[in-house]
Amino acid sequence: MNVGRQKHKIRLKGTFERVTEGAETGSETLLNRIYTVLYLIEGQSEEVNTQHEVRQLETASKKKILHDSPIKCCDIFKALPDQQKHIRVVLTSGVAGVGKTFSVQKFCLDWAEGLENHDISLVIPLSFRELNLIKDEQYSLLELLRVFHPTLQEVPAEQLAGSKVLFIFDGLDESRLSLDFNNNEAVSDVTQKSSVNVLLTNLIQGKLLPSALVWITSRPAAANQIPPERVDRITEVRGFTDAQKEEYFRKRVSDEELSSRIISHIKTSRSLHIMCLIPVFCWITATVLDHMLTTDQRGELPKTLTDMYLHFLLVQTKRKKLKYAEGHETSPQELMEADREVVLKLGRLAFEQLEKGNIMFYQEDLERCGLDVAEASLYSGVCSEIFKRESVIFQKTVYCFVHLSVQEFLAAVYLFHCYTNRNTQVLKDFLGEGFKRKKTPFLQRFSGKKDSHGDSEHDNHPSLDVFLMKAMEKSLEIKNGHLDLFVRFLHGLSLESNQRLLGGLLGQTDNSPEIIQKAINNLKLMNSYEISPDRSINIFHCLTEINDHSVHQKIQEFLKSENRSEKNLFEIHCSALAYMLQMSEEVLDELDLEKYNTSEEGQRRLIPAVRNCRKARIINCALSETDCEVVASALKSNPSHLRELELSYNNLKDSAVECLCAGLQSPNCRLETLRLSGFNLSDRSCEALSSVLSSQSSSLRELDLSNSNLQDSGGKLISVGLKSLHCTLETLRSDQVQ
Repeated sequence: MNVGRQKHKIRLKGTFERVTEGAETGSETLLNRIYTVLYLIEGQSEEVNTQHEVRQLETASKKKILHDSPIKCCDIFKALPDQQKHIRVVLTSGVAGVGKTFSVQKFCLDWAEGLENHDISLVIPLSFRELNLIKDEQYSLLELLRVFHPTLQEVPAEQLAGSKVLFIFDGLDESRLSLDFNNNEAVSDVTQKSSVNVLLTNLIQGKLLPSALVWITSRPAAANQIPPERVDRITEVRGFTDAQKEEYFRKRVSDEELSSRIISHIKTSRSLHIMCLIPVFCWITATVLDHMLTTDQRGELPKTLTDMYLHFLLVQTKRKKLKYAEGHETSPQELMEADREVVLKLGRLAFEQLEKGNIMFYQEDLERCGLDVAEASLYSGVCSEIFKRESVIFQKTVYCFVHLSVQEFLAAVYLFHCYTNRNTQVLKDFLGEGFKRKKTPFLQRFSGKKDSHGDSEHDNHPSLDVFLMKAMEKSLEIKNGHLDLFVRFLHGLSLESNQRLLGGLLGQTDNSPEIIQKAINNLKLMNSYEISPDRSINIFHCLTEINDHSVHQKIQEFLKSENRSEKNLFEIHCSALAYMLQMSEEVLDELDLEKYNTSEEGQRRLIPAVRNCRKARIINCALSETDCEVVASALKSNPSHLRELELSYNNLKDSAVECLCAGLQSPNCRLETLRLSGFNLSDRSCEALSSVLSSQSSSLRELDLSNSNLQDSGGKLISVGLKSLHCTLETLRSDQVQ
């Protein structure tokens, strides 16, 4: 095996010692030159999945690594000093582009160079995007390894079974396999043929090669495909800390003065600074700002996400064209016109696949959008840095955008082009038949007011403000928020200044100051009843992209005011305030919704701020199950700050109480006082509360159930929890519980 092992090490070293930060294969960089250590955090955020990954990044940006248990990538299979268990299966989650694959590559390179993990005989990396290509084929595990790693041809089955082998499965979120851990056949022999998904589940379960180590990486939304009981360690990659962002830019940009200017600029924009948690976004930022600061290009540096991605598109186009024009300077309009057709085709691919939730594409997906994979222009111009051929195996190529946010941006460019060019079918499919804005109970733009433009029986093509509103409505209907960044880009693209940068790519539309102001007013007046208050925060972000800062300024003034209770807050102000309180470095002592002069809907929109306060009073707010999910996520978050919570007189439904109790039973929950006075608690709700009282992880010291109209059966259920050996309750207020 030694000969095969050495050949394998040489091959891995050759594969991973150089990486491309963009998509162009000709611009490779030594991994060790740019690699900034990404620590893995023991455990995983348990927050509900009702937010776009950019929002998850914002949450992560507040978490201090010092408060967690950082693990170096090379040590993920080593137990911590206070752990006794053997770690065989590790699951690492993290948002798109945060550095999971780079961590895998660094692990493989260090092993291949003999720097780390000398006790591991073989490290075998496999990506789900490649495994997808053979999902319907039959292989033995030994055959599978030899197909993907030909250097292992000389390793016999018995040596593989008797060695310490690490299998790395990268990108579970890209998997198109059906992983069934309950009904699959058992496979215990490395020479036994079966389907790929059966081999993987048996390997993870330890039925196949029980001594083998397994490392799986995934985006958060897909991580639950692996049952928690099959995983020995859950880790999370949260991206760069502030210090690591600076370290990256200083490594990436050799000119010290220039790197300092870039670092200073990203600190002026919270959205850019947060996005720089992602290494790929740091590369995009460095690419754009390096170019703008070292050329004679005039104009403001990008401050919004739309600005940054627009300039990224232009910089890549300009760089490529200069190669073929021998330095001849051309205007942005000329550059974009040359790439117009292929950019729009890529935009169509991005849009159609975003709707389906796909981030990996195959030749048939490209051909459906009119992209000829053999055409040289597909890999010249802008495309070579934003769109890449990821791998070629079994005569089939895998394609993807350099980052999900690039796909979302190009998807927005395409849909905006369809709007300005009146592509009725695409708009109908996306926004609804006839573009009639539905008067749904949770979205009403103006109560009792007639819409004066763009939505009549005689004009099926909406005005720009209505188009943007309907796109916002569409995004809010999706619970996990996966169109949030897309709709932010749409609003940014509506500005005349940004359309001018694209040199006519989007076409002509009425985006006069009056229309833009109507779009701004629509966002400010939007009601989002029955939508998670977490989702409403994106309305505030869209205002930023469309260059309206009035709400932000209003909240800044509100926070400085000494008479806050006298200040009237509209719903949009409450969304902005909830966001700013969440993102504050200081934990709020108390959040009392009764102290804010706003509507019932405004109070709902403030609920996300419970994630960053010690005491919360949410009284008589008609809380829904959706609202309770946000409160539960505050109890589950790591760290969880809440110590006292009052939800009296809300008359929660059973499902809402159960959701809340799930948060109370989280290992991260530190709540000591819970007040549920004035509830009509059913037996089902009492049973859920009883399970909290008997939970080993519960930290409750005081529970108020006064005026809760408990039935005898409900009181008995609560009593069962009180008698548990794990119950930590010291004070109970209730007339019915004995």
